[in-house]
Amino acid sequence: YECRCKFQREPNVMWSAFWTQSPSIGMTYDPSWSGVESDIMEYFKLGKASTGNIMGGYGDSFRQEGRVGYDLKETPDGWHTFGMLWTPDEYVFYCDNEIVSRVTETVSQVPQFVLLTTEVQGWRSSKPYPVGEKFVDDYFTCDYVRVFDYE
Repeated sequence: YECRCKFQREPNVMWSAFWTQSPSIGMTYDPSWSGVESDIMEYFKLGKASTGNIMGGYGDSFRQEGRVGYDLKETPDGWHTFGMLWTPDEYVFYCDNEIVSRVTETVSQVPQFVLLTTEVQGWRSSKPYPVGEKFVDDYFTCDYVRVFDYE
């Protein structure tokens, strides 16, 4: 899985992500057969990204592993490429063609779908960020999303 993107100017307001999810996540106690959420990229703070979070469901009893945060290196044109190699045995996460995380436990063995999302931070809580007109022209841009056949 791979995407090439440019981030919004106000990451503290908007939260962008590239991730996969299973339609049956949490339906059994074995995430490898119910699927997981695998966060390929999340962008919360200016100049920083996180990747590699694997969740076999939602709630305190489900393990999260592989999450790392890192500084984004500047690129001449502002574009970044994020990827995830998903094999039956592991996930390998990439930023700009460099490995940033690897996970060998809780690997989904079922089909998953791809999401590329942006939302206002805090909208799920009782204290959403007060979005005003100054953010109307801010945006997260995706050049492409690619899914490669592993075989």
